[in-house]
Amino acid sequence: MKRIFTIVLGVAIVATTSTVIKSVQSNARNSGLDRAADAAYRDGLYLGQRDARQGRERHIAVGRWSTPGDRESFKAGYEAGYAKLAQDDEASE
Repeated sequence: MKRIFTIVLGVAIVATTSTVIKSVQSNARNSGLDRAADAAYRDGLYLGQRDARQGRERHIAVGRWSTPGDRESFKAGYEAGYAKLAQDDEASE
């Protein structure tokens, strides 16, 4: 019984530690400073600005990036780039 408790406790500790580490990494990835060095975010930012400048509809091509984190970064960058140029255009009218 003691051995089972020890194994269960060990698994719980490992699972909790893993969750905390992923959360910290996710928060760091979403910080503004990290985005400046994030290739997927910059790629999305560029393409979002380009599409907005050319008057295209939004088309978030997340398939360009293979990992879920990169896809989220690309999407965030695209949305930021598209929205920024759309706001700039509205302000200039």
